[in-house]
Amino acid sequence: MPVVALLAEGLVAFCALAFEVIAARLIAPHAGMSTDTWTAIIGAFLLALALGNRIGGALAASDSPAILLRRASLAAACGGLAVTVAPFAMPAWDGLVLASAPTALWRIVLFAAIPCIPAGLCFGIATPLLMMSVLRATDARGAFAGAMYAAGAAGSVAGVLAALWLLLDQFGVRASLVAIGALAGADALLLLMLSRRRRPLPATA
Repeated sequence: MPVVALLAEGLVAFCALAFEVIAARLIAPHAGMSTDTWTAIIGAFLLALALGNRIGGALAASDSPAILLRRASLAAACGGLAVTVAPFAMPAWDGLVLASAPTALWRIVLFAAIPCIPAGLCFGIATPLLMMSVLRATDARGAFAGAMYAAGAAGSVAGVLAALWLLLDQFGVRASLVAIGALAGADALLLLMLSRRRRPLPATA
């Protein structure tokens, strides 16, 4: 089984869910932490992730596994950049959206939702590109597809737990998001290295 590909998928999911959890702490000093902000964050992130999956699936319809992995690498890198930039952009975003009417519900929802979209979109694009690139290089497609979904689920759980019980406690919001962005960048490099393999990936037994 191509363990490296499973690791790459797990890292994408880790970064995505860790960012989604920490986004609530990022938004809270500006718009508070309420059911409105949580709903906006979760809804916007999931919609962006779904749209990214759709785009990634369309991009994965053709081309060689190596090209698909390079595209996945670019998507992961862009997701990491979006996560890294988010905390530094919040003061300007606050001034643009909340400053004139900080209690308006539509402004609060917009303020909480928009920062989640770029990262969700990019991480969503990466997943189908990664999966399709490897499915084309192995004969054990059913087993590998199941393993990929499992790796994504495990990475998501790890991201949530790490965000709540490690990153936020040890580093705070801004440093945690920078660390997640760096991890997404490392995953992008991993995907790029994977795209340079000359031989097909081994099939699952």
